[in-house]
Amino acid sequence: MRWSLALARITFIPALVLWAVTADAQSIASRYAGRAVEEIRVQIDTAPTSDPVLLGLVESRIGEPLSIAAVRESIQHLYSLGRFQDVRIEAADAPRGGVLLTFTLVPTHTIDRIAFRGTLGLSQGLLRSAVVERFGPSPSIGRIDAAARLLQQVYADHGYLRAKVAGTTGAVQDGGGAILTFEVDAGIRATIDKVDVEGDPMAPQPEFLRRIQAVVGRPYMRPRLQESLDAYVRRLKQRRYYEASGSIRATESDAAATVSLSIAIDAGPLVSVRFEGDPIPRERLVELAPIEREGSVEEDLLEDSEARIESYLRGLGYWRADVTVGRERTPNAATIVFTIKRGRQYRIAGPAELSGTNALGRAELVPLVPGKTGEIFIESQLGSGVEAIRQHYRERGFASVDVKSAVNEVDAPSATEGLVRAAIVVTEGPRSTIGEITITGNTSIASGELQPQLNLASGAAYYEPNIVKARDALVLEYLNRGFAAVVVRPSPKPNADRTRVDLAFEIQEGPQTIVDQILIVGNAHTDQDVILRELQFRPGQPLGLQDQFESRRRLSALGLFRRVRITEVPHGSTSEHDVLVTVEEAPATSIGYGAGIEGQETLRTGDDGQAEERFEVAPRGFFDIGRSNLFGANRSVNVFTRIGFRRRNTPDPEAETSRFGFIEYRAGVTYRQPRWFGANNLTVTGIVEQGARTSFNFARRGVSVDVSRRISTTVRLSGRYSLSNTRAFDELLSEEDRAAIDRLFPRVRLSGISGAVAHDTRDDQLEPTRGMFLSGEGTVAMRALGGEVGFMKAYVQGFAFRPMPGTQRVIVATRAAVGLADGFERFVEALDASGQPIPGELIPIEDLPASERFFAGGDSTIRGFALDRVGAPNTISATGFPTGGNAILLLNGELRFPVWRDFGGVLFVDGGNVFRRVTEFDFGELRGSAGFGLRYRSPVGPIRLDLGFNMDRRVLGGKLEDRTALHFSLGQAF
Repeated sequence: MRWSLALARITFIPALVLWAVTADAQSIASRYAGRAVEEIRVQIDTAPTSDPVLLGLVESRIGEPLSIAAVRESIQHLYSLGRFQDVRIEAADAPRGGVLLTFTLVPTHTIDRIAFRGTLGLSQGLLRSAVVERFGPSPSIGRIDAAARLLQQVYADHGYLRAKVAGTTGAVQDGGGAILTFEVDAGIRATIDKVDVEGDPMAPQPEFLRRIQAVVGRPYMRPRLQESLDAYVRRLKQRRYYEASGSIRATESDAAATVSLSIAIDAGPLVSVRFEGDPIPRERLVELAPIEREGSVEEDLLEDSEARIESYLRGLGYWRADVTVGRERTPNAATIVFTIKRGRQYRIAGPAELSGTNALGRAELVPLVPGKTGEIFIESQLGSGVEAIRQHYRERGFASVDVKSAVNEVDAPSATEGLVRAAIVVTEGPRSTIGEITITGNTSIASGELQPQLNLASGAAYYEPNIVKARDALVLEYLNRGFAAVVVRPSPKPNADRTRVDLAFEIQEGPQTIVDQILIVGNAHTDQDVILRELQFRPGQPLGLQDQFESRRRLSALGLFRRVRITEVPHGSTSEHDVLVTVEEAPATSIGYGAGIEGQETLRTGDDGQAEERFEVAPRGFFDIGRSNLFGANRSVNVFTRIGFRRRNTPDPEAETSRFGFIEYRAGVTYRQPRWFGANNLTVTGIVEQGARTSFNFARRGVSVDVSRRISTTVRLSGRYSLSNTRAFDELLSEEDRAAIDRLFPRVRLSGISGAVAHDTRDDQLEPTRGMFLSGEGTVAMRALGGEVGFMKAYVQGFAFRPMPGTQRVIVATRAAVGLADGFERFVEALDASGQPIPGELIPIEDLPASERFFAGGDSTIRGFALDRVGAPNTISATGFPTGGNAILLLNGELRFPVWRDFGGVLFVDGGNVFRRVTEFDFGELRGSAGFGLRYRSPVGPIRLDLGFNMDRRVLGGKLEDRTALHFSLGQAF
């Protein structure tokens, strides 16, 4: 026999679930309650499911007595997922005398396709994009009517004034999602049959109507007409008709087939602006009185302009500056007249006179008032000084302090100059200190746990903002412990003379939310464990506010989801709530591509075989494709390619056959796995590349394995193993300039390990305005690891960014970097003149391969020099080409400032050098450059153009270095 428990349906009301239990259900419950649960089945429609998520939400357990409370709680959990429109439960006798429970879940079908039928009139692509833009690709069934109304508005905007749209859904036959079908009857498209123009549009009427697209016979599209009329009015304002206005009134015919338009246009008078009185620079006036930019002469704008000009003059010391604005009208024109009277320019005659300061000394207060004797007097600075003194007193417990100021004019030295001295009067009042601190009303958290959150102590100065901070700290502590609401009322109780204030914090605790079940929905491809791992709350624990914020941040940082939402699902009056984590997965496949150019000074072989500097442009392109969330575990694979074209540089310049005869490329595959054995992140990269340096070209193949770990929000540690095979060719160095190791190993295999630490507090990695970046990396390559050459190498660098004092838009950027390397000594057979080994004759070598040496000069190291041109004399060959070195020092400084809109400027000073050996490091041999540049803030990062000037020109390879070097690239220099 099978009985049905009529606990079937749950109706959701915000924060409440209503249950309907019939009399039959009560009798059934009495029949089965207490009997052991023998079997539990969960099925979606009629198909059994073994989904562990669904099974885990069933609170009834096999072998335990049937509990109606557990059944109800199970239904609550399943409904909370939001995936099912109905949950039914049936109870039946089991073969061994127990109870068989069957949960039948009726899924809520999502919309996976949008279709249109009927007389459309408009393209399906336009209609579909309108729905998707507002409601997404899968609108909820409850939003169908809203989507239909949206489409009716789209039709009206395109002239179909009586269009009818209705939406219906139907399930796909295979049981998947539903099809949302819109039945459309577009009706007749209205056209313009008559246009009346009221007013003077300052142009022939046919031309005016054509410009605003109000031509008889054309379809009536109200938004486009209004947009065109607004644009026409803006153009009138650009012609100084600042009071221009326009409006449209439409009258439909009975059948809505035609529309008559009445367009009112009023250009208003031609307005000019005149400045009389004392002069102010034109560019400053345009900024202070932005009438032309705003295209308006409204009273509010004129009053603001008047105030800005006065404030500007007073900021220059014209303390009694006065500005008035008026209007002069003629029948067809109007003039806005600003009358500017600067008056005398005042300077400070001496330090401010302080009186009434008994508790605090003058030496403590005078520095708070800006301005020194002889400096320009700025009244706003005096006001800020008065406020600073008032704040200083209040922080020390003088809550009722009163500070007033006056400005006294002294004998003026001339008719254009004046002198003033400020007087500041302080009425201190009593000093209040904190007495006894008590906390009442706290029943869930002990006072001993709350006291440290206050950060207050008896005997400390009573300062009201500190009391507010203490109150907020208590509220935050409760919220972080899962209390949905808490009220904290601080009650100060001063004594008679207000020298002591006792504090009582009265707390009214709300209910505490305990996590019951964590429900995850929307993760079609992401493993549930990946999401659970990032959540900072667990079943049975309080649902804290900070835990929710941190959980959202961690889930968003995975890069797998477009949106993350965490909501509570209450269970009636109980404090245990389900937590619903809803994610919307981002596309798993990403594709990127682009092209650009790079230009910089580089070295080429001249007709005489010597190095000569040339400015060359190299086109570049890239293509990337990646697949994220592999196997649902947040693993990813990226394939990246980059290609560029350069002019080939060979020892014989006549061998060049094409302007772009050398292809630079880099192709590779990167595999990333976060949380590899704990908090470590694993990255495996394989690359194949071909590139160009000034003295040689190279081809490289290699693989590297990186493991990184974030110690804190600003510190990261990493380690790497790399194996590579590098071949150098097209070398422009003579046999005696080439290092012995390069002659022996033109193709060298390197195997090494490295470690790095980085500390990053920058506010933006592309264009930082404050913060610093410090990093250090050490590498050891050894023959014992499978390489052919051994060496040690270290590179340490630091960047610092900060705004100039008094401004947030001018940024000072600095960099210092040092690199040191040393090769391990190795004995090899000597070579004769023909390159053959000499038996029995061994020579020691400890050079680094050319691909591992340091080079400097160019757009990212020392501007003002050609690429790789900087080096100590023994690192430059007889023909002027660099050989590289084992030590490098770089010093850079920039002043970055805005110019106009997305354009910015840079002034820079660069310095440094490359040394052949670490022991030859010499600060007296540093070379330098200075220059300026232009930046454009593009969507892909700053585009950079720099012109550097060589401040230490030398003769290299028989030729004097160029005085300047031009650099063009993407991204900041550092």
